[in-house]
Amino acid sequence: MRKVYHNFQKIVHKLFKNKAFFTVRRTLFIGILIIPTTSIGTGMQLYIDNTQYDITAPTILTDTVINLDEKIHVDFAEEIFDPATYEHSVTIMPNEELFFTWAEDQKSVDIMPKTIWEPDTTYSLALPYDNYQYVEELSHIFSFRTAQYPHIISEKMPSQNRYVQKNEEIILTFDRSLENYDVQAVARPFVHVEQYIDEQNNMLHIRIIEDSNDPIGEHNMTIFVKYHGQEAARYFPVGSTRFSTLLPTPDVWPKEFDERLEIARRSTAPLIKIGKYIDVNLDAQITTLFENGDFVGNFVNSPGAKDTPTPKGTFHIYNKDPYALSTMFQVYLPFWMAFTEDGQYGFHDLIVWPEGHEDMPSGGKESLSSIGNAVSPGCVRHDAKNSKYIYDWADVGTAVIIH
Repeated sequence: MRKVYHNFQKIVHKLFKNKAFFTVRRTLFIGILIIPTTSIGTGMQLYIDNTQYDITAPTILTDTVINLDEKIHVDFAEEIFDPATYEHSVTIMPNEELFFTWAEDQKSVDIMPKTIWEPDTTYSLALPYDNYQYVEELSHIFSFRTAQYPHIISEKMPSQNRYVQKNEEIILTFDRSLENYDVQAVARPFVHVEQYIDEQNNMLHIRIIEDSNDPIGEHNMTIFVKYHGQEAARYFPVGSTRFSTLLPTPDVWPKEFDERLEIARRSTAPLIKIGKYIDVNLDAQITTLFENGDFVGNFVNSPGAKDTPTPKGTFHIYNKDPYALSTMFQVYLPFWMAFTEDGQYGFHDLIVWPEGHEDMPSGGKESLSSIGNAVSPGCVRHDAKNSKYIYDWADVGTAVIIH
């Protein structure tokens, strides 16, 4: 290492000490004594005309990018008579242990590091002009950069709210091919995933294969990559994402509305992924709105009492009326939406008794204390604010699932 650094230091010192360099450099480029013909995917191709003995300063070429496993190929105009001596005089910074493969005629050599080049690194490679008296006097300095790791340019979640259910996928798109890379997706808190690479579209598919055991269900996922030739310890983080998993439904729902709503939000899976639908959980007494699989909002409701239960099953909104009159009970049902074809059951605001009603002669509106309790004759009630929201949001034909 000390010898390599010493050689490189001498070369750089000569470069800046020699005032003629700034005039000679232009001549060297025009004369095409060194021709880089490189791009990503082809390796670095260099040509050194070591028949010219009138060069008085090093030549520097830059702006070359190579992949991590690509070689530097050097062609010489004349045979290098002592390759071993030449190799000892080749200097690279940052330091790498280099391997040289010479052609039989000793007029070309391939140069590679022991494993692969470090990613996203700028190297300076000093090649001696000749292996005679000029080996320490003149050099060609090539500056090149290695390719960066692939990085994520877009992601696709199963829902806009970043909820991922068991057997659903997160899809990450990268800026380049992953063909030469090993990729690992690691979720913290831990959750088991399966992954596969779609090389044609530069995509990584990550499928969640188990429910989360985390009490919160919030996960960060880091994507690590390494080049095929690198050791396992060389995985490097290139991006991350976050997602949420559904929590298990509690055996006993809390009485506090805010707590109940949050648990329901975290444990309710959309059963319909296309269009709008209304989900009613009778045990939790929670109504949840979904659109295209995305959570829209949820509300505490008042479903049917034990003796007059709300029917379970899959329905849809048959009709709507902002202030319907129940012919059966002779009460008003604000923001009415029937979800059975016979109109016997539906969503509505708390009931309104007209004056003179036998159950409420003075008239008036049902108490808010009904919300959060199963006391209705079978319909699903909400308070005025939430009833209006659901009424304005839902359309005739909107699906309803009650369970």
